[in-house]
Amino acid sequence: MIIPIIIFLIAIIAAFGMLFYRAWEIRTSRFVVKEEHENYLPKLSLKEAEKIALYVIKHVIQSVVVFVVKSWFLFITKTKIWIQNNSPKIHKFFQKKTCTDSRKISFVERAIIESKIKIKKVKEKIKKEHEEIEENNEVDKIL
Repeated sequence: MIIPIIIFLIAIIAAFGMLFYRAWEIRTSRFVVKEEHENYLPKLSLKEAEKIALYVIKHVIQSVVVFVVKSWFLFITKTKIWIQNNSPKIHKFFQKKTCTDSRKISFVERAIIESKIKIKKVKEKIKKEHEEIEENNEVDKIL
């Protein structure tokens, strides 16, 4: 806490020192003040203005899209919760029905289930191999 206060005080002293030095230069006429009353025309070409406009438009469109998507998801989740709490009959009507009869499972669902089973088998096989390798390493260390 003391270090930021010290840095702040040093910065304030430095700022006052610069101001006093500039005032001393102006008082002793060592500094010449140029007063130009020319009309200032920015040197901004049409191409640069177009780039700036496209940059601003891009960010505006991105922010609008993000806002719309965010509000859409909020609306959807709040309506789902409201329907679940206030009218469970409607919620049950729109709920996905899971079918346990294997004859009615679609081809895609069956393929997903089979791939999950295969992944589990491969994981178990890898675990067994890993355990065997560790056991062999332990036996080698003992010998």
